Amino acid sequence: MIQPGPQRTLAAPISVHGIGYWSDRDITVTFMPAEPDSGLVFVREDLPGKPRIPVRPEYRIAIPRRTSLEKNGARVEMVEHVLSALKGMNVDNCEIRVTAVEMPGLDGSAADFVTAFDSVGYEEQNVPQKQWLVTEAFTQKDPDPTRSRFVSAAPAEELQISFDIRYGQKSPIGNQTAQITLSPEVYRNEIAPCRTFVTRQEADAILKAGLAKRATYQDLLVFGENGPIENTLRFPNECARHKLLDIIGDLALLQGRLFANVRAFCSGHDLNALFVKQILERLV
Repeated sequence: MIQPGPQRTLAAPISVHGIGYWSDRDITVTFMPAEPDSGLVFVREDLPGKPRIPVRPEYRIAIPRRTSLEKNGARVEMVEHVLSALKGMNVDNCEIRVTAVEMPGLDGSAADFVTAFDSVGYEEQNVPQKQWLVTEAFTQKDPDPTRSRFVSAAPAEELQISFDIRYGQKSPIGNQTAQITLSPEVYRNEIAPCRTFVTRQEADAILKAGLAKRATYQDLLVFGENGPIENTLRFPNECARHKLLDIIGDLALLQGRLFANVRAFCSGHDLNALFVKQILERLV
């Protein structure tokens, strides 16, 4: 049996301001310390009654290209980077107050969230973390049999994650792999700075749909034929590292600490959600 560590929250409130990628709105998200066992909870301060949306798998809804939650008609969208930062920095309990449906996109990474958390510090709480211990290997395959995507898990005494992406040798993104053993130090230095990425064709389609009008080439990585447009990579495999950032955020739906060796191959938010569901079915 792995000895559980103490739960953790932030030592003081802290706010982060930015623009929503999809909505183009100015947004403020304020992270508040929270009581033990309260978990991660979003609060829509802009709505009547300030409805609360707990970070739980049953509140996840399917919206393309992002992780979103909804309870009783109140919704928050593109929450994966916020949740990834909290999960990566081992924060169990936090009230996340937001002024809009969408989270600020910032530079496409989680670095500003981590910097904000570090500025106020963390507080250990005298209650043990909930644990999810994988005791036998399993694989969540893509429901579409024509696709080879999967996420697998095997027993481990820590959370190890690897991610493979395959864009092909002719793509400027190419084929990449990234792997880590998750800890706050590793997350802060090796994962949090890694940014959202799209191809120029994808970016043009998004703009044609009337979305992301305020986003620039400095707000995320947009890949043209010769690499990032008006931007430079922070790591040679930054795209694979960002996919690690995303899956860490999706694993936050578990509300606890996962001990497993996780391998993801070309997965996305939809498949990550099915993986979380399978963990719950196997381990509850």
